[in-house]
Amino acid sequence: MQKWNKGLGFGSIFLIFILLMTACGGASGQNSNAPAITDTASTEAPTAEPEKTTRIYSTVKGDVEIPVAPKRIIAEQYLQTILALGVKPVGASEYYIDNPYTKDLAAGIESTGDRSGTNLEKVTALEPDLIITATVDDNTYEQLSKIAPTVVIPFGTDAQFKGVHEEVKGIGELLGKQEEAEKWLSNYDEKITELRGKLEGVIAPTETFSIIESGGKTFYTFGDNFGRGGQAIYGALQLTPSEIIKNELMTAQWKELTLEVIPDYAADHVLLFSETGSDEFKKSNVWQSIPAVKNNQVYELPADRYWYFDPVSVLAQAEEITGMLLERNKK
Repeated sequence: MQKWNKGLGFGSIFLIFILLMTACGGASGQNSNAPAITDTASTEAPTAEPEKTTRIYSTVKGDVEIPVAPKRIIAEQYLQTILALGVKPVGASEYYIDNPYTKDLAAGIESTGDRSGTNLEKVTALEPDLIITATVDDNTYEQLSKIAPTVVIPFGTDAQFKGVHEEVKGIGELLGKQEEAEKWLSNYDEKITELRGKLEGVIAPTETFSIIESGGKTFYTFGDNFGRGGQAIYGALQLTPSEIIKNELMTAQWKELTLEVIPDYAADHVLLFSETGSDEFKKSNVWQSIPAVKNNQVYELPADRYWYFDPVSVLAQAEEITGMLLERNKK
């Protein structure tokens, strides 16, 4: 009896063991056939957004959709600043192509017209993807904007760039060349600081400067943002304008004069622009009576080099004017 019960016990245990093994095998087989559960949130690659090729740029003519990275630019204005940032337009106004300070950089750029007007056929043929201009005339703007996205940054309004830093940063932002703009301005600031240092002890802060241009019987004077070296002497070199220039020209920027009032506008130092045929005034008693004339502190400059007042030209003019002042005022 005791012996039978012992055998029964072992048999029961063996049977249970077999049943357990079968159950495990069945479960294992079922799991192997079950669909795999995957964590899609952790293994699926995120869908990349398509890279934007255009963006919206606000202008005086409203918002304009422009290329993020324009390849075929026409620069009716701001050519020198664009070149300074390492970008070469396919077309530009002939007037700016002829700028003597960037002649080499502008080689190969097609002319799209002169100061009298834009050649729309030539603009169209160049197939631009961006046009940059200062023209606010509605008719011209409409024609240009039919050819390509057109950005208007006019002169003489609150929308214009005021000074070298604003212009370089503004064009840099427009073209996506912010890093190049900062690098150029850093170099510019370094050079201008060096030029100012050279003039210390040579030109006193109390010595004043003005600009006179002869048109024959009519004369003009200028402020700090209208060419003729104004940006170079007043802005870059920080030379002092005479009181009347400071009061009358820093907003209006230019004024027509008669010979009789020139002594009122001639400062201690005068930048003079005149050409043969329009320089008879130099023989007049009025001109000869001016202290700057008597003190040999009139600096005659070539008009074709000083019409321009873009950042590249301003730097070059500041270097030229500094050289003239040092030469003329050797101790």
